[in-house]
Amino acid sequence: MITRENIQTFRKYNFILTPVNKSKDPNLDKKPKLKHGKWFYDWTDEELLEANRIGAYHRDSRIFDVDFDDKSFTANSFSSLLPPTLTIGKKVNGRVEPTHLIYRSNGKVKDYKKTQPIVELLANTQTIIAGVDRVIINNVEPCLVDPDLIKQHLKLINFFSELVKVWPMKNLGKRNDAFFKLGGTLTQTDVPMDLRLKYVEKLCELTGDREVNNRVSCIERQQEKFDEGKENIWGIKELSETLNKNLPAFDLLKHEEKEDETEARGLEFLNGYEFAAKDFPKPEYILHPIVARQQIRQVFAHAGSGKTLMMMHEAAAVASGYDFLHYKNKENKKNPVLYVEGEMDSSSIQSRLYDIEVAYEREKKILNKDFIFFATLAIQKDMYFPSLTNQIGRLNVEITAKKIEGITGKKPIIYLDNITALTVMQEKEGAEWVELMQWLSRLRNKGYHVTFLHHPTKLGQTASGSNIKERSIDIDMKLSTPDEKMALDEYDDGYTQMSIEFLKWREHMNTFHSKKRIAVIQRGTGKWLIFPMLNQTQRKIWKALQEGKKPEQIIDKQKEGMSRSNVYKVIAILKREGHYDEVS
Repeated sequence: MITRENIQTFRKYNFILTPVNKSKDPNLDKKPKLKHGKWFYDWTDEELLEANRIGAYHRDSRIFDVDFDDKSFTANSFSSLLPPTLTIGKKVNGRVEPTHLIYRSNGKVKDYKKTQPIVELLANTQTIIAGVDRVIINNVEPCLVDPDLIKQHLKLINFFSELVKVWPMKNLGKRNDAFFKLGGTLTQTDVPMDLRLKYVEKLCELTGDREVNNRVSCIERQQEKFDEGKENIWGIKELSETLNKNLPAFDLLKHEEKEDETEARGLEFLNGYEFAAKDFPKPEYILHPIVARQQIRQVFAHAGSGKTLMMMHEAAAVASGYDFLHYKNKENKKNPVLYVEGEMDSSSIQSRLYDIEVAYEREKKILNKDFIFFATLAIQKDMYFPSLTNQIGRLNVEITAKKIEGITGKKPIIYLDNITALTVMQEKEGAEWVELMQWLSRLRNKGYHVTFLHHPTKLGQTASGSNIKERSIDIDMKLSTPDEKMALDEYDDGYTQMSIEFLKWREHMNTFHSKKRIAVIQRGTGKWLIFPMLNQTQRKIWKALQEGKKPEQIIDKQKEGMSRSNVYKVIAILKREGHYDEVS
């Protein structure tokens, strides 16, 4: 049914809608209605309500459609294995069958019809999403996915749909034999093991096979034998012979033909007047000026230095609308946070979150746990993050960020902790960083702030890996343990302290904000303090000022470091940091 509410929801999804013909004429049926002999893209709500069907244009809506067209509806049974998204179906013999899964795309997507007529990917026409012969099964905003992942699913659906129809169900010996040969056949593909097993489990479900664990183990063992180079691994020939059926869909699964590269269309450009007049979004500060939208920050430090501890406290302040260190949340804005932790165990993260909450309670503050979201290894399926050097890994982050935006109404601040644990690459190879940094730059241009944590080189002066990454980042923040000359002796017990240094800050380098400082967290209270970077002699001057001494009483030409210039230099630093008024 077409309702005004449905139309408003689809417009909220940024769909470009059109009435669609319902006709006995096959040349007209399921085709968009025309205006002035052409497709029309600006239909009113009233015109859409009068239609029998409405559709969404693919390209203009930035979507694509997985279209099930299996007359036996066998393929439709595998639709649950695809990523959940907007799902449209129709009633068949009293039951609703999913027939269209609508996904979001980031760019141009090509049709994929090699599995026709069972299931295909459509990206260049339109899909009927409501009307007399449509049922909205899952009315959610289309999920952003990699089209290549979906194409892999389509190949599997096509192949397993063939298997279901001829799979032995009563002959146990033949069924066991078939699973061994299926396992060998799948070794001839590039399908990831977790995806293979999902389809094998579904095959068991559809054929009434209760020995799921044994079937899964069989598939895994065949891959192990293949990896070990053992002979006599059965393949598609033996599987076809056992089932007494040719399985042509396997050719698509095994051999992927290379598609032509997307045609170059030239760069988008504006002249000087147009560019000057365009309303580009301005940086929006969350914690001024260290955390802003449209920003990439690298934070690097040796393991155990406290970088995760600091970033979690910062993330809590962002989510809860508080200041952190000397960085100001001027309007007490609460902003969601996505914290992706690829290294530490989840219980440790839990413990730190608890400590933050206790510290907040001591200060009569409230930790906004509704706005801080954690993605840790323990809560991932198979306890695994796909590498961020892989398209799927990157899309996982984008999809999750989009979901959080849907929950909170705001784009989350993203923390990636740490980049070594979340990627698989040769760090010194600049080429491997290029694609990753291009992705982070795209996120920045979409309005996200991304902080990624990293480790330093052996010498500790710069972050590990190719320096090509530093060209794209806005802030390069180095944390380290202060040396003996700069460490705060009075905070040795019960405190963790770290020096903060900025190697790059696109907007604030060589300003007040980029000065070296020492951050300190009191372990007992969880309270953070920030101090100017002073050597031992300078701290003696500060201590004398705190004791109420006047500058002239401190100046002593006979004592090293107590000259007039040094004393007033310290006073200038203290004034800059807002400490002198308290002690003068």
